[in-house]
Amino acid sequence: MEQELIQTIVDFFKDNERQGPGCEEATLRALGLVGDSNYFEHILDIGCGTGAQTMILAQKTNAQVFAVDLLADFLEVLKERATWWGVQDRITTHKAAMEDLPFQKEFFDVIWSEGAIYHIGFEKGLRQWRELLKRRGYLVVSEISWMSKERPRDLTDYWTTSYPEIDLVSNKMKLIEDCGYFPIGCFALPDVGWDNYYHPVIKQIALSIGQVLTGSIKKSFLETIIEELVIYQRYREFYNYVFYVMQKK
Repeated sequence: MEQELIQTIVDFFKDNERQGPGCEEATLRALGLVGDSNYFEHILDIGCGTGAQTMILAQKTNAQVFAVDLLADFLEVLKERATWWGVQDRITTHKAAMEDLPFQKEFFDVIWSEGAIYHIGFEKGLRQWRELLKRRGYLVVSEISWMSKERPRDLTDYWTTSYPEIDLVSNKMKLIEDCGYFPIGCFALPDVGWDNYYHPVIKQIALSIGQVLTGSIKKSFLETIIEELVIYQRYREFYNYVFYVMQKK
C-alpha cells in the first residue's frame, strides 16, 4: 500500500515544475541574503523534487550542487532538466532520506530546502543539518508559518493536525537562535509562488475527474489535495510559506 501511495504521488507531481509552493523570485531573494555566492564550493539542496530551485542555484553560483530526494523518479526528471539547461556537470543527485544524509560533517557552504523541511520537522532539521555546514555556513529553508495570531478555528485545527510544528514567524525566529544559528532574515512567499504550485495541481485534478477512483488510494490522495486547495482559497491570508535565512554560529 505504501508503494502504491508513493507511485500515486510521483504520477501526480513529476510532470509539474514544482512539487510545492515557490518561485524564482523568492529563490533569488533568499540567495541574495547569504553573502557572496561566488565563493561557495558546495551547496546541498534537500528535498529537491524535480529541481526548479536546483537549476537556479546551479546557474547563479559557481558551486557544485548536491540534490537530494527520496523519490528516484523526481531525480530522473531533475537530471533531464539539468542537461537541458547545460548544468549537468554542476549537479549531482542522491537518493536518500533527509534524516540520514550520506555526507561528511562541515562540508557545505549552504544547505537549501524549499518547502520540504516539514518532512523531518523544523527543529529536527535545523539541529541535524547544522552538523553538515561549514563554520559560518548558511541554511535557507521555506516553512509553512502563521501570518496572524488570530485565525479561524477550523483553519487552526486543519494545520495543527497536518503539521503540528506550524507556528508564528516570531517563534520560528527564536527557535532558529536556540538551534545554534544567527537569523539573517525572513520573508513571505509572494502569491505567484502559490500559483506556480496550484495551477498545475488544478489541471491534474481536472484530468482525474471521471476516472474510477472509488475506494482507492488515488481517491484518498486526491481528496486530500482538494481539501488543501479549498483551505488555501478560503484562508490564504492567515498562513504562508516563509523563507528563513540563517547562519551557523
